[in-house]
Amino acid sequence: MKILPDGRYEVKLPWKCNSENLPSNKELTWKRHLRMMNKLRNGKFFEDYKSVFRQWEDLNIIERVPEIELNNECQYLPHRPVIKLDSATTKIRPVFEASAREKEKPSLNDCLYKGVNLFELIPDILDRFRIYPVGIVADIEKAFLMPSVAPKDRDYLRFFFPCNEKQLVYRHCRVVFGVSSSPYLLNASIMHLLENCNSECKEVALKLKSSFYVDNCVTGVFSADEIEIFIEKTKLIMSEGCFNLRIFESNAASKSVDKHSGETFILGIIWDSDNDVLKCCTNFDSLTCEVKIRKRLVLSTVQKVFDPIGMLAPSTLLPKLLLQEI
Repeated sequence: MKILPDGRYEVKLPWKCNSENLPSNKELTWKRHLRMMNKLRNGKFFEDYKSVFRQWEDLNIIERVPEIELNNECQYLPHRPVIKLDSATTKIRPVFEASAREKEKPSLNDCLYKGVNLFELIPDILDRFRIYPVGIVADIEKAFLMPSVAPKDRDYLRFFFPCNEKQLVYRHCRVVFGVSSSPYLLNASIMHLLENCNSECKEVALKLKSSFYVDNCVTGVFSADEIEIFIEKTKLIMSEGCFNLRIFESNAASKSVDKHSGETFILGIIWDSDNDVLKCCTNFDSLTCEVKIRKRLVLSTVQKVFDPIGMLAPSTLLPKLLLQEI
């Protein structure tokens, strides 16, 4: 890991083995790309999807591979659009699949270390969040697209540009959402930034170190008077690493807060900021008297309940034990 002149972090892919032994999956990726394009052209989001990549190119997030380098050792990432019309920030975004591989050959994800399991941080972050009378949550804008990838690893992050023309080969210059090591690389960059900030912001940085899950910041302060100073220092610290912390939400009003009432999702569960309570999102609409209860239905219903801190354990424990017996 190194820090570029503008403060941006540059990271290397954590290879398990020699990257040169990774077989090419160009043919497989091209076939998937054509199927994806055929589906996308029939919808209304084709131009929107293509414009995302154009914006990335303008921001140097991706770059076209020069023709003289097309035959270099490389790996291709299939991609597809994910559309969320109810999203407040990104309605359509590309998702890349680094697990794509030819039969009996390794994929890019198979050849990379994943790093530590960040999922285990969620219960502790939520527990600490409840310490504060005034909760504050935010996220990093385009977080995975902020750390740069070392030039020697970029050819293993190639993809085909979505267009009606011949094969246009591009590659990522930044960390890719969909590569197994990306959450770890992003987290490592953020932790290094917080550990090495200036002494004036050390106290805030120490709090942030235990408040981040990937690109989500979940924390708080003890009074509404502290909100503005805390948010100002937080933005300053994160901007040093080219991270833009945005969309601050709280259960207390402040000119630095974008939203201070209603419900919002934090780390997969619902925060009702009006009443300052956490709720699990459950959907049992499929369980009606007209539905025949089978093992598969019980299993799928229980697995739909995301409850990282065990709030619903008394209700979900029995069906889980039942499935073990079966």
